[in-house]
Amino acid sequence: MIGQIVTGIDGSPNSLAAFQYAVDLAGRVKAIVKIVFVIDSRKTDLPIIYTASHFDYGFERVYIPPDPSLKGFYEQVRKDIRSFAENCLDQCRTDAETVGIKTSTVLREGLPSGVLAEEARSGDFLVIGQKGEHAHIQRAIVGSTTEDVVRSSPRPVLVCPMPFRSPKRMLFPYDGSPGAEKALQFCVNALGAIWDEMVLLTVTEEMEESFPFDSELGYLNTHGITYRLITEKGKPVDMIPRIAKREAADIILIGAHGRHKMRDYLLGPTASHLIRKSELPVLVAV
Repeated sequence: MIGQIVTGIDGSPNSLAAFQYAVDLAGRVKAIVKIVFVIDSRKTDLPIIYTASHFDYGFERVYIPPDPSLKGFYEQVRKDIRSFAENCLDQCRTDAETVGIKTSTVLREGLPSGVLAEEARSGDFLVIGQKGEHAHIQRAIVGSTTEDVVRSSPRPVLVCPMPFRSPKRMLFPYDGSPGAEKALQFCVNALGAIWDEMVLLTVTEEMEESFPFDSELGYLNTHGITYRLITEKGKPVDMIPRIAKREAADIILIGAHGRHKMRDYLLGPTASHLIRKSELPVLVAV
């Protein structure tokens, strides 16, 4: 079962929605919530300019000569951000404890993706916003902080959009892959029957046969999971959002890797698409 849920906040509406999801799930499974605020060191380090790179933690650094007149400015920036972070943590702790959820708080400086992945080790899964404080900047390429966290996290990650709504019905696209098996095991063993219903979906191409579900259905029956099985034809990346809307799902469960782990390079294309675009929270079992 779940003992501790880790959630990352940065004061943005997206991250605070993720915090609400963490508190909601913690209440259902009787877990503690660890709230982590990461002060992005790229805002406070002097004198460093970060150039473009594929992953946040791989940014190249170009040093420029220190300007004494800027030292005080950056010290004030660090002080102001730290004060803002402390206020955010205090408010979140108060909000959680008001509804009976025990919390702990962590304030660190560094690159958010790396720090959050590191802090995730202390919990059973990590909850983050689909977008952060720079949500107004559209990102169409791989390499956002959120996707970097999913790639590097040692624990499952719940990626949450806005607005918050308490999830009751789960959609689980299942393809029989090791990643899907891992997702199923985590969901059943860690979260149990907290959903009103699990909609087990298999999406096949026109010439493919549907995956046999006898063992999986037996597993769900053994653990008392209420489920419904449906089969659709089409491309998963297109069908999953459509079926989620049709079935009134509130959350989507996926494995990080599909059937072609090496080809998909650490994170499958369906997972990547859902993380970026889904209007529902996506729980990625890594």
